[in-house]
Amino acid sequence: MRCVLALLLVLLSPAPAHADVGGFTLTARATPVSVLLHTDLLPVPAEPQGEVHLSYTQTELGSGPIGRSLASSLWPGAAIGTGLPQMLGFAYPVQVNAAHPGGPGDETKSGMRARADATKVESTAGAPQEVPLLLTMDGLASSSTSAISAAEARSTAVTSAQTITLLSGLIRLSGVRFESVAVSDGARGTGTSSFSIAAITVAGKDYPVKAPGQVPDGLLKALEPLGVTLTWPKSETKIESTSATSTSQGLRLTVDVLALRKKLGLGGLLDGVVAPLLPKELAPLLNPLRKMEFIIGDTTATANASPAAPAVNAPPPAAPEVPAAAPPAVAPGSPDIPPVAGIAPPRTTPPARAAARKPQSLLDFPGVPALIVLAGLGVAAAGAHGMRSLGGFLLGGAPCPSGHPTGVPDLRNG
Repeated sequence: MRCVLALLLVLLSPAPAHADVGGFTLTARATPVSVLLHTDLLPVPAEPQGEVHLSYTQTELGSGPIGRSLASSLWPGAAIGTGLPQMLGFAYPVQVNAAHPGGPGDETKSGMRARADATKVESTAGAPQEVPLLLTMDGLASSSTSAISAAEARSTAVTSAQTITLLSGLIRLSGVRFESVAVSDGARGTGTSSFSIAAITVAGKDYPVKAPGQVPDGLLKALEPLGVTLTWPKSETKIESTSATSTSQGLRLTVDVLALRKKLGLGGLLDGVVAPLLPKELAPLLNPLRKMEFIIGDTTATANASPAAPAVNAPPPAAPEVPAAAPPAVAPGSPDIPPVAGIAPPRTTPPARAAARKPQSLLDFPGVPALIVLAGLGVAAAGAHGMRSLGGFLLGGAPCPSGHPTGVPDLRNG
């Protein structure tokens, strides 16, 4: 019953939310075997003077989206592989390419394939290959993939080989696999990197690999008489914020060519018998190489992404509510108020003064000055007095010489 309840809780619980990925940059590169050549015959100021990568794959995918994938059974490096069109006017033939959006979206040749679209670019390569007396490989495979989704940006690089035989069978490796993965979800980067080698055989003797990071006992001493030094593989992942870089640096076998010639008994034959027969100018051709390096397994994957920008029509996130701070107590009559963070200080308002009202007199009329009132009353009094005097003069204001009464008779007495 408890198991049923736990299962129901798991099914009903919401899935973790992922932020959408915005801008991104992805790269992946893988090669099972690389051969680096060091020689004094070529006037090249760089080391090594020559390089060859077998079953090489590479992918790139970035914002836009813009993607490119490449696969080559025999890749001579970027200087020749991509520089030939500029130097000689034609492309290096042993390769396939795919691109988005320019195309082609898919290209295939024997043992090679490249594909690209808006969300995924990948390339694969692998076929039995052999360089007489130097290198033989079986079960070779290489793949590089860069893909983008709403939740994450991911790059993966993988190489593997069943058997790799070097120097006419003197050294043999079996069960080789290298892998690097880098992921970014816009918030942080993650990645893993690993390698495995089942066994190494030197001059017919097996040296099993007990742990991926441990060199088999006695292997270095067995390689020393052959003029071969070994550097054990190393895997690491670097995380920087939203970026991840995972690498598996392959097993490196460095061959001192002059020491190997002596061990195989070829030094005396070439220098003592063949060299005197050649012109002095051609004698250096008997020693064309100083050193060769075989790198078994090499993968690199990088991923970096940023979160998507919010939608234009989306409402802005609500600002957190900040409780209003109570104004500080100010004593009456205090001229200054201390400032409070986040609150603008109030402007000082002068106290309102009560308008002093004068005592009103009888001569005060609303809107009329007192001087005009007094002048009007004087003019009215003078006019009344003049009219009274004029009326008395006209109607008998002077005494009658006969002694009769003057003035207006009283008509009420009849």
